[in-house]
Amino acid sequence: MREKTLKQKIGQMIVAGFPAGELSKDMIRLVREHQVGNVILFSHNIESRDQLKGLCDSIQRLIKEETGEYAFITIDQEGGVVRRLPEGSVNIPGAMALAQTGDKEHAYEAALLTGQELRELGINFNLAPVLDINNNPHNPVIGVRSFGPDSAVVTEYGCEMVKGYLDSGIMCSVKHFPGHGDTAVDSHLSLPCIQKSYEELEQEELIPFKEAFRHGAAAVTLAHILFPRIEKENLPVTMSETMIQGILRNRLGFQGLVISDCLEMNAIKEYFGTALGAKKAIMAGVDLLFISHTADLAAEAAREIEKAVESGEIPMSRIDDAVERILAYKRRYGSTNTDIGKKSQKDPGKFVKSLYRDSIRFTNRGKGYCHLLGENPVFLSCYAYRSTLASSRVMEDLLFASFMQERFGGDSYSFSIDPDTGEINGILEKVKSKGYTDLVLGTYNGHLNRGQSVLAKELEKLEIPMVMAAFRNPYDLDEVGDEVDKIAAYEYSRQSFEAVVPLLKTVRL
Repeated sequence: MREKTLKQKIGQMIVAGFPAGELSKDMIRLVREHQVGNVILFSHNIESRDQLKGLCDSIQRLIKEETGEYAFITIDQEGGVVRRLPEGSVNIPGAMALAQTGDKEHAYEAALLTGQELRELGINFNLAPVLDINNNPHNPVIGVRSFGPDSAVVTEYGCEMVKGYLDSGIMCSVKHFPGHGDTAVDSHLSLPCIQKSYEELEQEELIPFKEAFRHGAAAVTLAHILFPRIEKENLPVTMSETMIQGILRNRLGFQGLVISDCLEMNAIKEYFGTALGAKKAIMAGVDLLFISHTADLAAEAAREIEKAVESGEIPMSRIDDAVERILAYKRRYGSTNTDIGKKSQKDPGKFVKSLYRDSIRFTNRGKGYCHLLGENPVFLSCYAYRSTLASSRVMEDLLFASFMQERFGGDSYSFSIDPDTGEINGILEKVKSKGYTDLVLGTYNGHLNRGQSVLAKELEKLEIPMVMAAFRNPYDLDEVGDEVDKIAAYEYSRQSFEAVVPLLKTVRL
């Protein structure tokens, strides 16, 4: 530590990203000029397994040569709707789906396999699992990324995933402290506010985090949320000394890495500015700053922090404390040695298929129930859309309705994410005019896009045998009565579509 310059120390505290499948000139310059020592990868950085492995090798080589330390190569590989790995990789279902399997050992094995896969590809830090309790069904950003609305379930399954990641030999970060579940605002777009006291958080939101810390969670990601009944200075958790030092460090005794969510999210960028937000986050106690997309903003933040240390606004002891903690974890998890960590004995492909099969089911029918399709079914669905910037990019040509038509015959129609009255009436006329024996409806966050809910209710009134499958939050299913066969499917993907197929049968098969 003593031989490192201030610039080198600050560089160890920054995680930056770049926009392509190879290191950009801006990223290389950021490492060379500002000694930035860590990277975050997104879907836009990833084309194939071989390309990803080569990219990670080049990142480690550059950062080791320029800084003398291993890089943290981080990624959001939660599973389900937040996945970054390419086709042919281990891509597990999301948290809510995993909880629906009813077996916490599945969560452990899913994390172990994911960690093993990441390490083989050169990634040593997964920004998962989500420990938010989804206690607001209108939450636009968490939803199925949570294990559910029950703190006991979130705690049990979340802690199993923490153990799985750590056993695989990679870092993981539980998120989003102290809880992002009870918001109706996406912090990528604005600054949420939760009117809860510390005592209220202690009774629910903090329970999974406290237990995860007890199970050895090495890092925690902070939420960009205001808690005005706790932090009186109108500062989000990311910049709150009260929340970080007073609660997280002192009351809860957490000794691991404290990391920010991306400081380019609008909750920070628009209300405070990324560079100022970075400085205030370090002053409050954050160790690792994520500035995930723009090299100029990362460079500006590095300069802002350097000036603040030189002026005495940020004590050097705060920098040294953070860097010592970062380097300690890099010594443990930063190595590119793929032999580190426990290996799962599961066959990845078979195991992941079994997870989808065990999680996707009728929610209002007995186990083993199948909907028997008649001779002339119709399938209806919207295409997927990117409901939050945290979600992975969608496959624009993937349509549930046509996927099912190929397997069962009949007709298929698509509709808009939020169909208006005219579109709804047009669909109803088509369905009524063709004498369909069954209709199968696929929704995607219909409870947040009310046109889908109106369509579902109007289709129900036609009294045609009906199946409704919810391909994101299962709350869509509450919009219709129990005469409809209801399937919770949790994500809009080929894997979830394949898991729905066995729930339907036809005399033609």
